[in-house]
Amino acid sequence: MYKLLLTAHIIVSVGWLGIVFAKLVLGLRAMTSEAPGVFDALYVSMEVVNVAFLPAAIATIVTGVLLSLGTKWGLLHYYWVVTKLALTVGVIVTGIALVDRLVRQSISASGGQAVADATILGIASAPILLISLSVAHMLMLGVATVVSVYKPWGKTRFGRRKAARSLSSEGER
Repeated sequence: MYKLLLTAHIIVSVGWLGIVFAKLVLGLRAMTSEAPGVFDALYVSMEVVNVAFLPAAIATIVTGVLLSLGTKWGLLHYYWVVTKLALTVGVIVTGIALVDRLVRQSISASGGQAVADATILGIASAPILLISLSVAHMLMLGVATVVSVYKPWGKTRFGRRKAARSLSSEGER
């Protein structure tokens, strides 16, 4: 069961990283496009790719939590697990709260509709924020992957207390 769950977690995690990467590539290409039709098509494509974001994110967090509960690592026993959980939740929250809104805003801005939006270097800020979020998401998921492989740091206070309780209960036997 462990290997099945681990395999599922790796597959959905890599898929989620691929979704974030695809959104980054589509956004960068849209920002550098001179043709309005290409710009619109790329943002619509980004919106379509974004449909897979939430299911992949939920599958990643569910399989990750199940893995942590079924192994020696525990959910809150090691700093690396807590860090991965925080990064994952951060990507999910910002992805849901901001990215979809920014994609829709970019599409409506390109359609010639008046959007009261500030610009950065003469470019509408929604695309720049969208790219920035995609880069941040890539970095966060990349750090989570590295932390999974190297498992740095030690036990959390909760993990140390649990280990001490286990040792004291074994000593009483």
